[in-house]
Amino acid sequence: MRSVPLAFSAASRDLRGMVRRTKRNIVLIAFVSVCFGTAYLAGLAALGIYLSEHLGALGAALVIALGMIGVGAGLLIVLAVLKKIDQRRSAKRRAAQRLAIAAAVSVLPQLTNRKGIIALAALGGLALFAARGAGDEET
Repeated sequence: MRSVPLAFSAASRDLRGMVRRTKRNIVLIAFVSVCFGTAYLAGLAALGIYLSEHLGALGAALVIALGMIGVGAGLLIVLAVLKKIDQRRSAKRRAAQRLAIAAAVSVLPQLTNRKGIIALAALGGLALFAARGAGDEET
Protein backbone atom coordinates (compact mmCIF):
# COMPACT_ATOMS: atom_id res chain seq x y z
CA MET A 1 0.00 0.00 0.00
CA ARG A 2 2.91 2.36 0.53
CA SER A 3 3.83 2.16 -3.14
CA VAL A 4 0.49 3.57 -4.36
CA PRO A 5 1.20 7.20 -3.34
CA LEU A 6 4.70 6.89 -4.79
CA ALA A 7 3.29 5.64 -8.07
CA PHE A 8 0.78 8.51 -8.24
CA SER A 9 3.54 10.98 -7.45
CA ALA A 10 5.80 9.59 -10.19
CA ALA A 11 2.93 9.57 -12.69
CA SER A 12 2.01 13.18 -11.91
CA ARG A 13 5.65 14.27 -12.25
CA ASP A 14 5.88 12.54 -15.60
CA LEU A 15 2.61 14.14 -16.67
CA ARG A 16 3.77 17.61 -15.64
CA GLY A 17 7.05 17.08 -17.46
CA MET A 18 5.25 15.89 -20.56
CA VAL A 19 2.96 18.94 -20.55
CA ARG A 20 5.95 21.26 -20.03
CA ARG A 21 7.88 19.65 -22.92
CA THR A 22 4.81 19.83 -25.16
CA LYS A 23 4.33 23.54 -24.44
CA ARG A 24 8.03 24.19 -25.07
CA ASN A 25 7.91 22.27 -28.36
CA ILE A 26 4.82 24.18 -29.51
CA VAL A 27 6.51 27.51 -28.85
CA LEU A 28 9.69 26.42 -30.62
CA ILE A 29 7.80 25.01 -33.60
CA ALA A 30 5.84 28.26 -33.91
CA PHE A 31 9.07 30.30 -33.83
CA VAL A 32 10.74 28.02 -36.39
CA SER A 33 7.65 28.25 -38.61
CA VAL A 34 7.81 32.06 -38.52
CA CYS A 35 11.52 31.93 -39.41
CA PHE A 36 10.98 29.55 -42.33
CA GLY A 37 7.94 31.50 -43.52
CA THR A 38 9.96 34.72 -43.52
CA ALA A 39 12.79 33.02 -45.40
CA TYR A 40 10.33 31.64 -47.95
CA LEU A 41 8.77 35.05 -48.56
CA ALA A 42 12.21 36.68 -48.84
CA GLY A 43 13.22 33.99 -51.33
CA LEU A 44 10.11 34.63 -53.41
CA ALA A 45 10.80 38.37 -53.33
CA ALA A 46 14.40 37.79 -54.42
CA LEU A 47 13.27 35.47 -57.21
CA GLY A 48 10.74 38.06 -58.30
CA ILE A 49 13.35 40.82 -58.39
CA TYR A 50 15.79 38.63 -60.32
CA LEU A 51 13.18 37.53 -62.84
CA SER A 52 11.82 41.05 -63.25
CA GLU A 53 15.23 42.16 -64.53
CA HIS A 54 14.97 39.60 -67.35
CA LEU A 55 11.22 39.23 -67.94
CA GLY A 56 9.71 42.40 -66.56
CA ALA A 57 7.46 42.64 -63.52
CA LEU A 58 4.46 40.97 -65.14
CA GLY A 59 6.50 38.09 -66.56
CA ALA A 60 8.23 37.50 -63.22
CA ALA A 61 4.90 37.42 -61.39
CA LEU A 62 3.46 34.99 -63.93
CA VAL A 63 6.47 32.67 -63.76
CA ILE A 64 6.31 32.58 -59.95
CA ALA A 65 2.53 32.06 -59.97
CA LEU A 66 2.76 29.23 -62.51
CA GLY A 67 5.57 27.63 -60.52
CA MET A 68 3.51 27.73 -57.32
CA ILE A 69 0.49 26.30 -59.16
CA GLY A 70 2.69 23.46 -60.45
CA VAL A 71 4.09 22.75 -56.98
CA GLY A 72 0.59 22.83 -55.47
CA ALA A 73 -0.81 20.50 -58.15
CA GLY A 74 2.10 18.12 -57.63
CA LEU A 75 1.46 18.05 -53.89
CA LEU A 76 -2.24 17.37 -54.49
CA ILE A 77 -1.32 14.43 -56.74
CA VAL A 78 1.04 13.06 -54.08
CA LEU A 79 -1.70 13.42 -51.44
CA ALA A 80 -4.21 11.61 -53.68
CA VAL A 81 -1.78 8.73 -54.24
CA LEU A 82 -1.01 8.48 -50.51
CA LYS A 83 -4.75 8.50 -49.71
CA LYS A 84 -5.34 5.67 -52.18
CA ILE A 85 -2.47 3.66 -50.65
CA ASP A 86 -3.90 4.21 -47.16
CA GLN A 87 -7.34 3.10 -48.32
CA ARG A 88 -5.90 -0.12 -49.78
CA ARG A 89 -3.94 -0.82 -46.59
CA SER A 90 -6.96 -0.24 -44.38
CA ALA A 91 -9.10 -2.47 -46.62
CA LYS A 92 -6.52 -5.25 -46.34
CA ARG A 93 -6.33 -4.75 -42.57
CA ARG A 94 -10.13 -4.88 -42.22
CA ALA A 95 -10.27 -8.05 -44.34
CA ALA A 96 -7.58 -9.67 -42.21
CA GLN A 97 -9.45 -8.67 -39.03
CA ARG A 98 -12.69 -10.13 -40.38
CA LEU A 99 -10.92 -13.35 -41.29
CA ALA A 100 -9.35 -13.60 -37.84
CA ILE A 101 -12.69 -12.94 -36.15
CA ALA A 102 -14.42 -15.50 -38.34
CA ALA A 103 -11.73 -18.05 -37.53
CA ALA A 104 -12.03 -17.33 -33.82
CA VAL A 105 -15.82 -17.62 -33.91
CA SER A 106 -15.63 -20.87 -35.88
CA VAL A 107 -13.19 -22.42 -33.39
CA LEU A 108 -15.15 -21.30 -30.33
CA PRO A 109 -17.74 -24.13 -30.37
CA GLN A 110 -14.95 -26.67 -30.20
CA LEU A 111 -13.46 -24.95 -27.17
CA THR A 112 -16.68 -24.75 -25.19
CA ASN A 113 -19.29 -27.30 -24.29
CA ARG A 114 -22.02 -24.94 -23.13
CA LYS A 115 -24.69 -23.89 -25.62
CA GLY A 116 -25.25 -20.54 -23.86
CA ILE A 117 -21.63 -19.50 -24.32
CA ILE A 118 -21.73 -20.49 -27.97
CA ALA A 119 -24.89 -18.46 -28.57
CA LEU A 120 -23.43 -15.49 -26.73
CA ALA A 121 -20.20 -15.68 -28.74
CA ALA A 122 -22.15 -15.95 -31.99
CA LEU A 123 -24.24 -12.90 -31.09
CA GLY A 124 -21.09 -11.00 -30.12
CA GLY A 125 -19.45 -11.93 -33.41
CA LEU A 126 -22.50 -10.85 -35.39
CA ALA A 127 -22.63 -7.56 -33.48
CA LEU A 128 -18.94 -7.02 -34.18
CA PHE A 129 -19.39 -7.71 -37.89
CA ALA A 130 -22.38 -5.34 -37.99
CA ALA A 131 -20.45 -2.62 -36.19
CA ARG A 132 -17.42 -2.99 -38.46
CA GLY A 133 -19.63 -3.08 -41.54
CA ALA A 134 -21.29 0.20 -40.53
CA GLY A 135 -17.90 1.83 -39.91
CA ASP A 136 -16.46 0.92 -43.35
CA GLU A 137 -17.98 3.96 -45.02
CA GLU A 138 -14.83 6.14 -45.24
CA THR A 139 -14.53 9.11 -47.55
